[in-house]
Amino acid sequence: MSRMAEAITRRGRRVVTIQLIVLALAVGGALLHSPHAALSAAGGVAVAMLLAWMLRRAMARATELAVESPQQSMNTMYLGAAVRFVALLALMAVGLGLLKLDARFMVGAFVVAMIAGVLAARGQDSGRPTDQTTD
Repeated sequence: MSRMAEAITRRGRRVVTIQLIVLALAVGGALLHSPHAALSAAGGVAVAMLLAWMLRRAMARATELAVESPQQSMNTMYLGAAVRFVALLALMAVGLGLLKLDARFMVGAFVVAMIAGVLAARGQDSGRPTDQTTD
């Protein structure tokens, strides 16, 4: 595994940890409303966590391919984005339509978990070699 792929994996672990904290807080807060609301919030965070996992896998794969074939790396990222979009639609349809989860709590918890994941992924740990030239 390359240095950049390892950095993606480290950031992915940090995102999962933060999203688990959001899961606990969302379920705890929604439980004050009702058990159904707590289940809905858990469903929303679970969707966000699955999408974050899918993104991490696609990015790690694209990073590995970038050295040999930049075009194939880009195609991997585009395909990953399309798959994540379809997965989001399908999972929300299952949660809201089939399982009749409360949309306010499911979508709200999903959005909070996604924002927390983006904020957790920010940082300097890109895995790129640092410029060690001195002037």
